[in-house]
Amino acid sequence: MADLVTLDEARQYLQLTHGFSDPSLALLVAAASEAVLDIASDWDGEGEPPARLKLAVLQRVTIAFQNRDSVEGPAGELALLQPLRSLEV
Repeated sequence: MADLVTLDEARQYLQLTHGFSDPSLALLVAAASEAVLDIASDWDGEGEPPARLKLAVLQRVTIAFQNRDSVEGPAGELALLQPLRSLEV
């Protein structure tokens, strides 16, 4: 599975210039992408990810970056992802 945002996008969103390693940032982006795609299961993965998916990943990365001791998702994330979620009953 491909990450939904690039390291450069995440670095720019976090306003990082130095001091945080690329492997650590790559881990945050990969984990956030997986978490977002677990919720937005209705997106087919084709083409450029919708802006709402990218923003949800960036929000998750920000929360994980700022609160390294927490795995809590950001507030408002479900509102971004809900339209791309399929529920099976």
